[in-house]
Amino acid sequence: MEYLTVNIIGWIGFFLILLGYYFNAKKKLYCFSIWGIGNIIYIFYGYIIHAIPIMAMSLFILIMNIYGYISWIKEENNNL
Repeated sequence: MEYLTVNIIGWIGFFLILLGYYFNAKKKLYCFSIWGIGNIIYIFYGYIIHAIPIMAMSLFILIMNIYGYISWIKEENNNL
């Protein structure tokens, strides 16, 4: 893949992850979706640049995003 395209993919993932942090601070449930998309992009980015640690970290964080989303939903349902 062309260097510029790979770089853009990395920056898009980075931006989405930061946006996810921002919306988490604002206590918005959709932060987990944004984080998840950003981490999926980063897994793909790590694969393109052959960076196993980036892929592993992003996969772990993606799993934590899913866990956080499920926990948040359960807590909201308990508060109803």
